[in-house]
Amino acid sequence: MKLSEFSLWLNELLCPGAFRDYCVDGLCVEASDQVTKIVTGVSFRDRLIDAAIEEGADCIIVHHPNGFWKNDDRVLVGKFGERMRRLMQHGISLYGFHLPLDGHVEIGNNALIAKAFGLENLEGFMVEGERPVGWIGEFKSALSLAEFVAVAENVFPHGIQNRLFYGPDAIKKVAICSGSGASGMEEAIAKGADVFVTGDIKEYVPIAVEEAGFNLISAGHHRTEIFGVRALAAKIEAELGIPAKFVDIDNPV
Repeated sequence: MKLSEFSLWLNELLCPGAFRDYCVDGLCVEASDQVTKIVTGVSFRDRLIDAAIEEGADCIIVHHPNGFWKNDDRVLVGKFGERMRRLMQHGISLYGFHLPLDGHVEIGNNALIAKAFGLENLEGFMVEGERPVGWIGEFKSALSLAEFVAVAENVFPHGIQNRLFYGPDAIKKVAICSGSGASGMEEAIAKGADVFVTGDIKEYVPIAVEEAGFNLISAGHHRTEIFGVRALAAKIEAELGIPAKFVDIDNPV
């Protein structure tokens, strides 16, 4: 498939222009005019390039386009320059989709986490630009904290990193924002959530959760964001017939 056609397909699917983001969303590096095999991963890094080369891929799609954040200078020196050289030498193009892969209604991290929890009556929150990034949903029947933890441990096989339980003992309404999404906690509380599910947290969060009398769990930034890139690889194969493989290079943070 032509790279230009593939770019159009991705943009129609993920609508990057609808989000106010902090990085490049879309094509970051054009190293070939064709796409014949794809590797997806959470973060752009050396080991993901290694995997793409080993797979014979000519395209990488990541959730975290490291080196292409708005505060990065993108000067082609040092480690960043080395990575760019490797992509060009091996004809591997690079795409990054950050918030579009958090908020997508079908293959977004948060929609898929909500699905894995078995939540219903989903509504968006944490609007960034024109669209929401996080999702709030409900269990059919309220769960005890112990039951909720058991479900969460099934959703996140690596386990829960932080359990902050200062709120209701019965969990029915769940707010979800993967990665560093705890900034949406106040909005989640205002919308009646009983618990917030996120990836990683900053120092102030345990204090804020305690003082708000709320519940929050975190399961790791990387580990809450494998869902979107994994689903995107499957969708590419199913709809375009292009071989696509999700490569999970775990990051415990």
